[in-house]
Amino acid sequence: MIRKICLLFTALSFGISAAPKSYGSLGSEVDFLDFGKVTVAPFSYSVSSSYDEEYGAFNLFDSNPKSYWYSSGENKPEWIIVDFGSKRLINSIEVLVPMFRGKRATDEYEIQVLHQENWKTIFKNDKVDLVNQHNLPPIDASILRLYFPKKEEKSIVIGEFKILLNGTVLNSVSNRFTGYQYPVPDGLLPEKDYQLPGAPREYRNGVHKGLDIYYKREKIGPPRRLTFSDVLVSPADGTIIRADLDYSPMTLSEFQKYSTLAQKNGVTYVEKDFGGRQVWIDHGNGVMTSFNHLSSIKKGIKLGTKVKAGDEIGNVGNSGLMGEAKGNDENIHLHFEIWVDGEYLGAGVPTSQIRKLLQFFFSKSNLN
Repeated sequence: MIRKICLLFTALSFGISAAPKSYGSLGSEVDFLDFGKVTVAPFSYSVSSSYDEEYGAFNLFDSNPKSYWYSSGENKPEWIIVDFGSKRLINSIEVLVPMFRGKRATDEYEIQVLHQENWKTIFKNDKVDLVNQHNLPPIDASILRLYFPKKEEKSIVIGEFKILLNGTVLNSVSNRFTGYQYPVPDGLLPEKDYQLPGAPREYRNGVHKGLDIYYKREKIGPPRRLTFSDVLVSPADGTIIRADLDYSPMTLSEFQKYSTLAQKNGVTYVEKDFGGRQVWIDHGNGVMTSFNHLSSIKKGIKLGTKVKAGDEIGNVGNSGLMGEAKGNDENIHLHFEIWVDGEYLGAGVPTSQIRKLLQFFFSKSNLN
């Protein structure tokens, strides 16, 4: 419903342009974000235009001031709409405007609210700086627009558009949940829903709490499956809090035994882990990641080791799985978990939103 409303706003906006382009799951120029606890409030957004996929409107909400939305270069007004779907209390706006081609990327803009079927301007800024913080008289509104009355052929460039209440940003993804590298260099997000966090695991009487990564891009040719030779890297700076250096491989009888027990009784304590050889990293700020099914751990990785983003952790494998028990290369992949404040990232979030959330989380890697 919210998506339909945004499309209606496109038509209402002074006849500025046709419906915005769509770039898919993350770069969509009319999109809806609801990441549960990760976002303060669900919201949809739309923009009048975008220069291309890399500079899409999602860059406005990723808490990264160095990623930008670029409008088209046409001589026409531009805008950004944020729709919360229901009334929100608001008392400030922040707009980040970088330098572009030797001058500020826009020299004026208006903050507007949708009143009935008309846009009502509540604030104008014609003295634009890098960071523009506007304290507003407290208002309640569900839909706001940042409007740029452009009068020449140039692109509008904006880093962040934040709507706040008492200092809390209502329409962005906190930097706790962005800025990480993908643990498999050139790896691809899982295509199948059951490979994502939150998917049921009926055969083990539980819930999948990570993502299963099976494929990576090649410089030439189609994507390929991972092999024992593929390395894994730390997604961010952190400290090793678990490294299974004394791991003993799963035997076939053990695999069958623990599978039967898990199916019958659920899992309350892990004696022999289906995750196999593991490495866990504490990234601080309540964020932890775990690597599962490793075939080997990089020399020097041990409890207490400090790692940097991109440091090699080990090699992908199938430890803890039937393939290891049989001694073959069956089901090689990385099961990768992200934990935040004691809960796995994606808990209670719909599958379509999880894919977007993961692209925000791994914003240091190109996962489009």
